[in-house]
Amino acid sequence: MQRTILLMHDGGRGYNIIMTTSLSSDVPVGYFSWAEYNIMAPVQPKTETALAAAFISNCGARNFRLQALEALESAKIKIDSYGGCHRNRDGKAVDKVETLKRYKFSLAFENSNEEDYVTEKYFQSLVAGSIPVVVGAPNIEDFAPAPGAVLHIKEINDVEPVAKRMKYLADNPEAYNQSLRWKYEGPSDSFKALVDMAAVHSSCRLCIHLATMIREKEEMSQGSKSRPCKCTRGSAVVYHLYVRERGRFEMESIFLRSGNLTLGAFESLVLTKFKSQKHVPIWKQERPESIRGGDDFKIYRIYPVGMTQRQALYTFRFNGDADFRRHVESNPCAKFEVILV
Repeated sequence: MQRTILLMHDGGRGYNIIMTTSLSSDVPVGYFSWAEYNIMAPVQPKTETALAAAFISNCGARNFRLQALEALESAKIKIDSYGGCHRNRDGKAVDKVETLKRYKFSLAFENSNEEDYVTEKYFQSLVAGSIPVVVGAPNIEDFAPAPGAVLHIKEINDVEPVAKRMKYLADNPEAYNQSLRWKYEGPSDSFKALVDMAAVHSSCRLCIHLATMIREKEEMSQGSKSRPCKCTRGSAVVYHLYVRERGRFEMESIFLRSGNLTLGAFESLVLTKFKSQKHVPIWKQERPESIRGGDDFKIYRIYPVGMTQRQALYTFRFNGDADFRRHVESNPCAKFEVILV
């Protein structure tokens, strides 16, 4: 997939900033948002005799999606195909999402198998309340609203077990409904944390990223006035830490004593400060009302500023309190971002 590289200039200095669908890029630009997709739309009755629907128009995809479609049909999975490839239903005047709502499964087959490349094909399936059968991103489970909510064909040899699972779910309403349980009870915190990222437009996140880079350079310059990052009170050292909600630029100050320099204490102080300020999370107005959680919120992740969203959401963890302490002691005025859910 083509990458977008932006070269920003500031007084002769250059900044290379990468914006792609990858959560490992500087500013991820995904296909998802609460505003664009009514993900929590109610489930409709499944009235079609075919098990699955497909909308595939690019017949020259770089992956094996057409072979997967053919293999599913060979495994006796009846598929109504509305796109230009293997068409057996007229799709000219069809509303895609409204059509998908009538099927138990939908083929969310991407044209490329790249990490984090998850397009409207998948999110429209979630909106429709039709279980997505995916050919595409190898990490599609990171985008699942709940465990068991997605069927993944990683390679062509997976078609047979996936077809068997589709038949089982179709013949067992209780098991099928379990896969859509998130529609009634709400998606997982990990899914909310992912989609909430898009509550701040990518152009705004670009500005925050660039402004953070500029501020960091200014603070590291020789002419920058040093801030007091810690002070001694009796036998204790008090550390001055900074934290902001993901998607915001301004920092809040948190003071943590050396005798209580633990991740749990830090999270507790952060949550207490935000709630005392009657903080309103960025996602509050974008999320569907059914999953906003009233006035309450909690911390999903705290991580050092500068992490990619892939690290923040899935791979980074402090390895216990000792690791957190080392980070604070070795990074004066340590800065953190917090993801609230």
